Amino acid sequence: MKNGIHGIIIIGGGLSGSYLAFKLKEKFQDLLIVEKSKVLGGRLCTKPVGSGMADYGCQYISPKSKELISLVSLLEKKSLLKKIKISPKKHVYISPYGMNKIPQYLSLGVPSIINSYVNKITRKTGIWEVKVGSFSYFAERIVLTMPIKQVSSLIEKSLVEKYTLPKSNYKQFYTATFLANRAYSKNIFDNSESLSWICNNKLKGLFNEKNVYTVNFSSELSIDYKELDYESRVKAMGKILNFNGFDSIENLDIHYWKHAFSSKQDHISHFFDEDTQIGICGDSFSIGQADGAIISSDKVYQKLLSSNSLED
Repeated sequence: MKNGIHGIIIIGGGLSGSYLAFKLKEKFQDLLIVEKSKVLGGRLCTKPVGSGMADYGCQYISPKSKELISLVSLLEKKSLLKKIKISPKKHVYISPYGMNKIPQYLSLGVPSIINSYVNKITRKTGIWEVKVGSFSYFAERIVLTMPIKQVSSLIEKSLVEKYTLPKSNYKQFYTATFLANRAYSKNIFDNSESLSWICNNKLKGLFNEKNVYTVNFSSELSIDYKELDYESRVKAMGKILNFNGFDSIENLDIHYWKHAFSSKQDHISHFFDEDTQIGICGDSFSIGQADGAIISSDKVYQKLLSSNSLED
C-alpha cells in the first residue's frame, strides 16, 4: 500500500466479492475486502445449530455457465463441494462443511475488514475514498458487489455520477433454522403452502448427527410476521412448524432476508467505468444467482487486468 492508498477495495465479501479477490490476488498485491456483516459469505452463509450446523442462505450450487462450472470443479477437487442427487434427473453441489466455507476459502490471504458498513464513496483527484462511519479507506479502484438495490442506494447518497444498472426483484422472507423431529418426511428438500422451502441439512450431506432444518416461510406469512414483536413472531412460526409436522423443536433462530435471490433474469454481464475505475458485479447481473455472481466477477476481473496493463 502506497501512502495509505490500496490498489483495489472490494465492497462486499459474498460469493462475487470473494471470487473476485481470489482471481485478483495472483496479480494484485494490495487488495482489501470491506464487509458489513460479522463474517464473509453474504448469502453463502452457515450457522451453528445446537451441536450441528445449517446453511440458511444458498443451499446448493447448480452451475450453468462455463465460469461457474470451472469454479465448481476446483472446489470439488478441494473437497469443499460434493455432488449429490436431488431428483432422478438433477444433480447439484453442496458443501459438507457449510456453504460459507466457499467464500472463506476464496478470500484466503486477502485482508478483510468485517462488521463495517460503507456509508459513502467519493472520488477526488483520481482516488476513491470509502467511508465506514467516521473512518476512511482509500483506493485507486473500487468494486461494489452487494445486491444491486444496495449499490444503487450507496451511489445515490454518495452523489456519485448516475450509472445505468440492472434492476432485480429480490425475494423477501423469513428463514428459520432449528433442531427437530419430522417423522413422515425422508426427503432432503420439501415445501408446503406455508413453507416455500424445507431442507434437512443432515440428509443434504452436512456433517450433522441430528436433523437440523432450514425452512423459508412464504412471502405472505413473512409480511404478516414483520408486523409482530419478536415473541409473538416466534410463537406464530412455532405453530406453523408444528402444523407442518415438526416437533421437539430446539435452538430455533430466525433471519429476515431483504435481498434473498432473484430469478428468471437476463441482464447485462457486468458494469465497469474506465474513467472513474469503478466496477460493479454480483448476482443482479447476467442470468443471476451464483452464475450471475461469478460471470460478472470474471468480467470485472478482466476489465481490471486490462486497465492495469494500460497503466503499466
